[in-house]
Amino acid sequence: MPRPDDAPRAHAPGIDPDRILVFGNGAAVGWGVRSHGLALPGQLAQRLSALTGRGTDVDAVADPAITIETAAAALPAERLAEYDAIVVVLGVSDALRLTSERRWRRGLFDLIDVLNARAAPNAEVLIVGIHRPSSIRILSVKEGSFVDRHAARLDAITREFCDARTHTTFVAPPERPRSAPSDAELGHTSPAATGLAADEFRRWAEGHAELLAPLLDRHVGDRRAARSIDEPAQSDEIRLAAIRALGLLDSPPEKRFDDITERARLLLGTAGAAFSIVDEDRLYNKSFSGVGAVEVPLRGAMCAVTIKSGTPFVVPDVWHDDRFVTHPAVRFYAGHPVETPDGVRIGALCVTDPHPRGAESVDLVLLRELALSVQRELAVTAPVESAAA
Repeated sequence: MPRPDDAPRAHAPGIDPDRILVFGNGAAVGWGVRSHGLALPGQLAQRLSALTGRGTDVDAVADPAITIETAAAALPAERLAEYDAIVVVLGVSDALRLTSERRWRRGLFDLIDVLNARAAPNAEVLIVGIHRPSSIRILSVKEGSFVDRHAARLDAITREFCDARTHTTFVAPPERPRSAPSDAELGHTSPAATGLAADEFRRWAEGHAELLAPLLDRHVGDRRAARSIDEPAQSDEIRLAAIRALGLLDSPPEKRFDDITERARLLLGTAGAAFSIVDEDRLYNKSFSGVGAVEVPLRGAMCAVTIKSGTPFVVPDVWHDDRFVTHPAVRFYAGHPVETPDGVRIGALCVTDPHPRGAESVDLVLLRELALSVQRELAVTAPVESAAA
């Protein structure tokens, strides 16, 4: 049965992106497709961005082995504060195992406790109901069977939990079309035989996005979005460990990064562009185009400020900003943080110019897209355990 084998994240273009976590098993795993772009993360990113007009980043932490009793421990607790919304997909395996209502209730308590303690105060939580087991062809469960009825009872408990809490919403999963062709008609490798296909993930995403969009818009309108008020700090030790693991410091130039910095310089119309890594006491430019140097001292470096948040950082005139050491060849700076596959900000993709410029002179959406291109290359470089985190 196919499932995504690429980095567990997806995005849609735009500034001020909302960050979403898809967590759990079942549909969160992406059964039936080979990439997260076609699975729930990619479909949700595209639909949510279309509704909000902002960018969207969606991470996935999913494992078929997760159950309600192991879910709390499987949450990426140290990263929960980064997200504006968390979509939880659990229950099919518990319904099949006939997990008792008492254990389901206790597991929900544990899961909600971790979310309450570690997620951002205004983060929205969507807990998705259990997909009716009889509608999943490969399970061979009879419609209306005891398993279906047990899933409905677990859903009733979940709905009760959600109704009693703020920022927590129960959402029923979409039903599969009853007119779907049989597995024999489509062949054993068909979407119906191998799990949820792209069009089904799209229907899931549409329902989730329609609920999430107004909730996220409300926070942005009140300037209370989780990432705006509480951008998680990242320690130097974590950043330096991630940089060492990638093995990029003092390495030879690579065309894959050079192509991106060249595009950044040309498309954004600046004199220089660089993919800069913020090391312990220096800024190491893994790649640069136009004006630039392989490394510069870290003190007074703009990229060191850029990595403190997950958003773009623009300095219209470096010479008139007391935070930075005067750089004779640089007056304008715009940078976007670059993250490893497991979310550690290690550097920035930046563009520079010898003349001051207004912040509006740079397309920040395009700058973000180029920074994400660097991140995709890092996913290829990253150790297997980091990419799967």
